[in-house]
Amino acid sequence: MRAQRLTTPARSLPELLRDVLAVQAQDTTAAGLAVRARTTGVTSADLRAALAAGDVVRTCAMRGAVHLLRREDAGWLVGLLGPVNAARSRRRRLELGLTDDVCARALDALREVLTEPLTRPQVVARLADVGVVLDPASPAPAYLLAHAANKGLVGAGESTYRLLPRAEDDEPRGVAELVRRYLRAYGPATVEDFTAWSGLPEAAVGAAFPFDELVRGGHGWQLPATDAADLDGTVRLLGPFDTFLLGYSDRTLLLDPLHAPLVRTAGPHVVVDGQVRGTWRRRDGRVVVEQFGHIPVSELDVEVESVLTWA
Repeated sequence: MRAQRLTTPARSLPELLRDVLAVQAQDTTAAGLAVRARTTGVTSADLRAALAAGDVVRTCAMRGAVHLLRREDAGWLVGLLGPVNAARSRRRRLELGLTDDVCARALDALREVLTEPLTRPQVVARLADVGVVLDPASPAPAYLLAHAANKGLVGAGESTYRLLPRAEDDEPRGVAELVRRYLRAYGPATVEDFTAWSGLPEAAVGAAFPFDELVRGGHGWQLPATDAADLDGTVRLLGPFDTFLLGYSDRTLLLDPLHAPLVRTAGPHVVVDGQVRGTWRRRDGRVVVEQFGHIPVSELDVEVESVLTWA
């Protein structure tokens, strides 16, 4: 939990994303809840401002899913993962009429029309004005914009799209660097965990995994001099699509297999000392918790209040 900044909250968004690398963000409300659980003094307004300023980027990264990234990390991550994601989704693009030629023309057009942040309907309308016509009622616009994101061209704000902001230091980095950043936030973890989290091909991971730099323990690989976890009764209410569970293929250390059927991986869950102890949901302006393990009441009350006041 410490590496995920769940017991030692970050004091800013850049600090958080430096340490955890990415926050899954296809659902902006869920992304906000993930930020809330890992920071102190950061508000939803701060997140919106960082997205508007381009200091935090929302774009396709691991597994093709949308994540929040630091501007400093967006370029090299998209450069590493984007080609894999784009190749994986090509068949569906072709089914939607997004041929390679159409996509190439659309990417050129996006460079021309994205002179300001635009909503998806506005993007579709502007593209039509320059001769790239998409059916707004079909999935084609979403797939085209995802393709543009995987090409490193487009990023998203809370509800708009813009050209991807670039960092001054935008040098390419490889799989080994991604492994290091992953283990900083998720270690110990296995090669299989990293492969599932990153979405990279097994062969590419196996060839580049920096085994000689790492320490192997009972639960997988970790960076040298990694501190042991603190058990202090910390309670966190984690929202949908939180990386706490999505960061691993084998979640048995975090979630007792007996309770796994009670927890949807992408659903809200309650974590105590690194263990999932229950689920939660909003209902009628309050938080309802269903627990299957001990949850300290005082800590839970503080978390519930924090969730209800995050807006």
